[in-house]
Amino acid sequence: MRDVDTLISETYKTHSAKLLAVLTRLFGTHNLELAEDVLQDAFNKAMIDWQNKLPDQPAAWITQTAKHQAIDVIRANKVKMKFSEDLSQHLESEWSLGHTIEQEFEESKIKDDQLRMIFMCCHEDIKPEHRIPFILKTLCGFSIPAVARALVLPLETVKKRLLRTRQKLSEYKFEFPRDEQIIPMMDTVHTVIYLLFNEGFHSSDEKQAMNLMFCQEAIGLTSILTDEPRIVNQDTLGLLALMHFHIARIDSRVDHEGFNIPIDRQDRSLWQAPYINTAKQILKVADKLKPGAPGRFYIEALIAQEHCIASNFAQTNWPKIETYYTELVRITRSPIAELNHAIAIAYTGKITRAIKQVKSLQNHKTLKSSHLPLSTLAHLYAMQGNAKQAYEYAEQSKTTGGTPIENQLMMQQLERHLKKA
Repeated sequence: MRDVDTLISETYKTHSAKLLAVLTRLFGTHNLELAEDVLQDAFNKAMIDWQNKLPDQPAAWITQTAKHQAIDVIRANKVKMKFSEDLSQHLESEWSLGHTIEQEFEESKIKDDQLRMIFMCCHEDIKPEHRIPFILKTLCGFSIPAVARALVLPLETVKKRLLRTRQKLSEYKFEFPRDEQIIPMMDTVHTVIYLLFNEGFHSSDEKQAMNLMFCQEAIGLTSILTDEPRIVNQDTLGLLALMHFHIARIDSRVDHEGFNIPIDRQDRSLWQAPYINTAKQILKVADKLKPGAPGRFYIEALIAQEHCIASNFAQTNWPKIETYYTELVRITRSPIAELNHAIAIAYTGKITRAIKQVKSLQNHKTLKSSHLPLSTLAHLYAMQGNAKQAYEYAEQSKTTGGTPIENQLMMQQLERHLKKA
């Protein structure tokens, strides 16, 4: 039998985000802190009541308690506080209050409120460093201490970021975007969720190379989006497929010491076929949908698919990948995409052209102080068999930046390429 603490923790993780979305809908974003307090009160009550007897349906118990807490708060504050603008008339009347609360806690309404919450958490006005803590707290059901542990941040730093985010969002309505807003907003949502995934796949925590929990949370949020016909588009499914392709390789991506293994050295027998097959099926569905967004993640998923379906690195369809990168550069205008495009060009056998492209990027404002063009040139010259130039650029790269682990990997790749050349 599970103990009370474990059951409450599990229920909080799986249901708090849904309930917070509904409470935010009822109270309005200007009362987000109040919504959080009401939710916390419901769980505090569970901590006491469940000591005597564990409920048969913990989620239903918490939901019912949150309803009662919301009604009590509205009754006590309806004269001195303003709640959700479009529901205020129904909430202020004793005749309609209970019925309105019941309606808003219906499953279909909860789903809509979750979508509203996703759009709110991904608002472009939220500072990038504030987004992931806020998403983990409000969309993923993390407690504040859990957010601090997951992001390896001081507890007070997390609290300050959450407070500032709440203050910023109090200026905005808790609403579903209008039709003309959906495409640009979905692009922002995709990008923010992918940042959450990347925080897991390329963990910033020096003690762990990956945080699979973040990856799974990002996949879960994307799945909520794909279940909604009003907003899902080709790029949404592309993002979901891309994350599945990446997750498929997770067991081969780091060595026993936690260091990254480049894709050409990964043990493909460790790649998980179920994830790859799921991603391929998702892309088949995506092919039939309207773009509905710039298409970055759909193209990246097509690139990832080529890597995942190749039986070994030598069999990779580089001409196809190069074509995809051409499109990705057109869509994103990203110099990082151009660097990756250059590598794809080199693997099609056009190394001189690839070197020329990278050199043209060295003065790009985004890359001017970066070690990436230098390490890429070291890589390309090694592929060409030019050891002198390869080592010169490698030394420049190490002087300019890159972690010791990244530099070690760069040197290992250089040596492998030079041996083959």
